[in-house]
Amino acid sequence: MRTLPALLAIAVVGCATVRQPELGGPAPAPAPLPEPAARTENLAIAGLLDGARADAAAGRLANAAASLERALRIEPRNPRLWQELARVRLKQGDYAQAESTAARSNSWAGSDNALRAENWRLIAQAREARGDAEGAKAALEAAERQR
Repeated sequence: MRTLPALLAIAVVGCATVRQPELGGPAPAPAPLPEPAARTENLAIAGLLDGARADAAAGRLANAAASLERALRIEPRNPRLWQELARVRLKQGDYAQAESTAARSNSWAGSDNALRAENWRLIAQAREARGDAEGAKAALEAAERQR
């Protein structure tokens, strides 16, 4: 029975609130939130992309492709990564892969007409390298329509 008053006292104290003293003026307005960045890029992606570009420039095309493929596992809908991989595939002489990768970049490019136009130019180069002059011409025409 002695514990009942102690439990009641604890319950009452637990429900109590402390009243804050009021200051003379209205509450200050909260600080405005910073504007969100127009485009944030994953730092891992940026590092992989930089490494891939350096590898490609140094002629280490297999390393560049591996870095880009890793980046694409992180961001599979990034059209710039697909475009970079298309460039590497073109340099590797894998023209069919270069064309399909550039086409995949176009599928994620949205309204970025400059990116789309560059992809069509990559497709034209791949088709030309495979001996498809008509296909290359059609791809260049598609690039011009992106303006």
